[in-house]
Amino acid sequence: MSLRTTIAATRETETHEYFFAEDFAASVSMVGRSEAIKHTLKITKLVALSRCNPVLIVGETGTGKELAAEAIHFLRHPQERFVAVNCATLTANLLESELFGHVKGAFTGADREKTGLLELAGDGSLFLDEISEMPIDLQAKLLRILQERTFRKVGGIKNIKFNATIIASSNRNLRKETNANRFRADLYYRLNISPITIAPLRSPRRRQDIQLLAEYFLKTSTICPEKQNKITTLTKLATEALQKYDWPGNVRELRNVIERAILYETTDKIGLSNIVIDPDDLCDEPTTGNIRNYSLVKAERELISRALQETGWQKTHAAALLGITRATLYAKLKQYNIQKGSGIAKQSDPQASRAFAFEPVAAAQ
Repeated sequence: MSLRTTIAATRETETHEYFFAEDFAASVSMVGRSEAIKHTLKITKLVALSRCNPVLIVGETGTGKELAAEAIHFLRHPQERFVAVNCATLTANLLESELFGHVKGAFTGADREKTGLLELAGDGSLFLDEISEMPIDLQAKLLRILQERTFRKVGGIKNIKFNATIIASSNRNLRKETNANRFRADLYYRLNISPITIAPLRSPRRRQDIQLLAEYFLKTSTICPEKQNKITTLTKLATEALQKYDWPGNVRELRNVIERAILYETTDKIGLSNIVIDPDDLCDEPTTGNIRNYSLVKAERELISRALQETGWQKTHAAALLGITRATLYAKLKQYNIQKGSGIAKQSDPQASRAFAFEPVAAAQ
């Protein structure tokens, strides 16, 4: 093995150890080293290596439920098909036809026989994403399949054997949905054998993964091919802003924010000014309230004022601290009408001051 190959392999190993809790996580791109992710990986492997069928995955929108489903499939049926359908995107009739298939002439427009996803999955896995959105009558038919392991196409009379693992996910609390009569209790108890729970990013047990995920998305994003490997990191203030936000859209929202920052950034590191949680913040008036609803436009105004105060209004030093150019700083001063002695920081939201506190440094972090 050449020295170059050895160095490349060493760097790859170090990358895996930095972003992933173990080799299994790396193989399915489940980024994170928090206790929450380690627990999820542990349960995922236990369930995948068992004969548990069906499998239930629960977690808020954007937490990575499909990744967990793919991980189960990877361990249990690596050579078979992984077939996915989002139960929330189809009408009851279309969903039934997609799942079961239909025979020719089963209904108006059925001019040919259709193979359904239950049959297409074969000996692999069928992932029913957002199963809480499945119509009640279809829930009854799914329960029958789970019990008898056979089904019929729409309009058909022949029983077809079903061998696949059913993996279902939900961003809703199925117990509450059952109590509200929006989800069948018998199906819920059939699914709820050993549920895999994925914690949201705002959970104290997972919050440490925010920086790892941001750096991973920065490293792997292909949204701007010409910028790959040119934007190498985030400034300290940008990272702090990401860690303070609650991320209601979880990993999916964080990825969007990083890719948006890559689009906007013109230097080699992403600064606070390009961390835009909501594009509407660029034109809306700043809002008040807790950090979850806190406008980053308002945070930026606050931090610029405080950076200038910390550096004694040395603009070059303040710009470096903020991770922006001197020209950008002048533009921001004009935009926010920040003037020396204006006392803007004192007038700003005190909650923002606490949430975005930073230590003075001699250069951009």
